[in-house]
Amino acid sequence: MTEVSEQLGLFSTEDHFPLPDPSRIREVEQLALKAVKAQGLKVKTVKWKKNRLVMASVGKNGVLNIHQIYQRAAESDLLDLATVMSGSAKPKDMERFQKYIERNMPKEIVNGKSRLVINPARGLFHNLEDTFARVFPLLDNPIDPLPKLGWSPARAGRYGITWGTHREMPEGPLILVNAILDAPDIPNFVVEHILWHEICHQVAPPEQGSGNKRIIHNRVFKELERRYPRLEIAERWEKENVGRLIRRHRGLED
Repeated sequence: MTEVSEQLGLFSTEDHFPLPDPSRIREVEQLALKAVKAQGLKVKTVKWKKNRLVMASVGKNGVLNIHQIYQRAAESDLLDLATVMSGSAKPKDMERFQKYIERNMPKEIVNGKSRLVINPARGLFHNLEDTFARVFPLLDNPIDPLPKLGWSPARAGRYGITWGTHREMPEGPLILVNAILDAPDIPNFVVEHILWHEICHQVAPPEQGSGNKRIIHNRVFKELERRYPRLEIAERWEKENVGRLIRRHRGLED
């Protein structure tokens, strides 16, 4: 298959990011096999790949190799993939195929020794774009430019968790939420609060205080953050559950 996605800069990483449950993956595998067989390609089993410029290929003994971003694909997305593999894709088929990759492919930004991984806003259990739409009305005025949203790989320190970050990038503001929160038992109000907290950083950036002290959460920031109606319950939930999420991340949860 033609290497149509080389401009996307796939990365090599073992960073943890939530994957669909096994039953969902098996369902996608069967849909993929069906779609590819309908195009006349002989396949028997599916093998999931990553760090590849090729989205799919047929290997030895009828193995269908597919990039793992397709573990979340709908049947229509798999049909587009099969059409492209067959070499019979029309411009509209190719356009849909490319859009799926652009929406779902993790990105990596490297600057010297620093490395920033950005996973798509649509998580398994929480969609940051939907979350943004729910908290956006809390602002008096629209923010311009709108921030790019994404999940950072799930990470937890020994004693704490960085829930989210706001960064000013050359392409514009970027808000990342720790993928440790993309889980079925994480309440919507927690993700909303973290995203709102980072939006407040964009609207009320740090200021310089006396003695060259940098004030990150200044008065304007705190007043703005208090607009979130479930602030207290969200902060209490985060405080009470941080230890549990750290243990889960390390595979130590009871």
